[in-house]
Amino acid sequence: MGAPEPTDTGLQPERTSLSFVRTSVSILGLVVACLRWLPPGNATALVGPAIVGTLVAGVTVHEHRSRTLRMTRFAAESATPAIGAGALLAVSVVLLSLSGLWILVY
Repeated sequence: MGAPEPTDTGLQPERTSLSFVRTSVSILGLVVACLRWLPPGNATALVGPAIVGTLVAGVTVHEHRSRTLRMTRFAAESATPAIGAGALLAVSVVLLSLSGLWILVY
């Protein structure tokens, strides 16, 4: 008696990829909001949102490019979690928060 055939055709990795994209878009919205309320003449405050925007754009591009590979691995039951992308999004939120605090303090 062998193992049953997997019935999922790859919806889980697609949902995960879409959740990364939704999170990235919301973080980019926060970056735009931070840029909107920057004090005039404070070029140092641009560093945090610029780094965060670059990180988030990189995660989004990586997620889009690796979606088919992840779906193939999932179908072969050899998928690994996207810990790096999640960690980069978490770091970007922390960095954006710290740059917001920098703007408020100075």
